[in-house]
Amino acid sequence: MCPDLRPLDGKVAIVTGAGRMRGIGRAIALRLAQDGAAVAVTALARSPVSLPGHEREAGWRGAESVADEIAQDAGRALPLDLDVTQPDQVRSMIEQTRRQFGRIDILVNNAGLALVSGKKNLWEMEDDEWFREIDVNLHGVYHCCKAVAPVLIEQGEGGRIINISSLAGRLGQSQYGGYTPAKFAVIGLTQMLALELAPHRVTVNAICPGSTDTDMMDGTFRRTGERMSLPFDAIKEGVKRFIPLGRQADPAEIAGVVAYLASPLSAYITGQAINVDGGILMR
Repeated sequence: MCPDLRPLDGKVAIVTGAGRMRGIGRAIALRLAQDGAAVAVTALARSPVSLPGHEREAGWRGAESVADEIAQDAGRALPLDLDVTQPDQVRSMIEQTRRQFGRIDILVNNAGLALVSGKKNLWEMEDDEWFREIDVNLHGVYHCCKAVAPVLIEQGEGGRIINISSLAGRLGQSQYGGYTPAKFAVIGLTQMLALELAPHRVTVNAICPGSTDTDMMDGTFRRTGERMSLPFDAIKEGVKRFIPLGRQADPAEIAGVVAYLASPLSAYITGQAINVDGGILMR
């Protein structure tokens, strides 16, 4: 191999839910681009008034900002607005990616939603909260896998599907609404699809992050603090005491595992759910 060749040179990746400044999706998109892939950076469009303060101060533009970061490092990126719960938008994303880059090799299903985590018991939820969390966290993965699988089969060169589940998909969490059930289901979907796509040399794996330093996780901490009448910092520091390594994950550490599963080194790994949680769940 040429010493200057990167592991994903010539590959094309799609990363969903990659539009937040402090998010796992952004870290994944940047890492795959660093490893040589052209990346379709997708995210749900957000109005400026809905952005957190640090994004507004930075003039953040979601997927476009992440694509700009990739381009500034001489990478190739395509920013796309995407609601993963809408099949027509998912199909359009596939078509636009193929039109721009000529192929698709890697799909990372990262888009997720936590509306009530840390706040409500199941019987306290509104029905629309439950269905929205299931729709994004499970049906969104279904729509994207369904749309990309025929492309990978048609190309005939194998491929990678990497689903972001959660520690909450391996270990039941109270006050997690539809998020925990959906993330458990993502692991089952991963195993089923791994069997179905194995004859086509497409591997399908899941990653289960534990507590990670993101805006989404901070939202859970805030809701937990409100429910327990405790300050945000007390909740955040208290969680760290339950982690054997004593800290949250950096999003780049989750991205590193995605990069490995997307690379040629992982060709014999499929149907797995890999914990990246600082040692909380050792199985």
